Amino acid sequence: MGIVAKRAGNKRAYPVKGNQYIAGNVVVMLAAGLAVPFAAASATDICAGVSTMGVDNSQLADGEQRIEVDVCEFKLRNSGDVDQSHVGSQAYFVDYDTASIDHATNTRPTAGIITQVDDDGVWVKLGV
Repeated sequence: MGIVAKRAGNKRAYPVKGNQYIAGNVVVMLAAGLAVPFAAASATDICAGVSTMGVDNSQLADGEQRIEVDVCEFKLRNSGDVDQSHVGSQAYFVDYDTASIDHATNTRPTAGIITQVDDDGVWVKLGV
């Protein structure tokens, strides 16, 4: 049997956790497969990408709405510890728009892979 399907592009859609509101153009995390805003994420959650539009699931149950995310490289602020030697390494969120090479004893959620370091930020491939 050959390849079943091919997907091109950078968009994904994930079910939103109940009682959550996720704004547009923000980091979206997956908590047990359900989308949550960064503020509601734990260190074990994974980055789904960046929301293309907001979704209000605040009065609904798990999965009643889906949120579309972009999965690609985004420039985040550098916490100060990321340099050229870290290209290809895992980055961790210090906050919703700052990346670090340090996971702070596994208390920071995974952001993605560092693809480039510039003077004004760190490019990280966000999303699954």
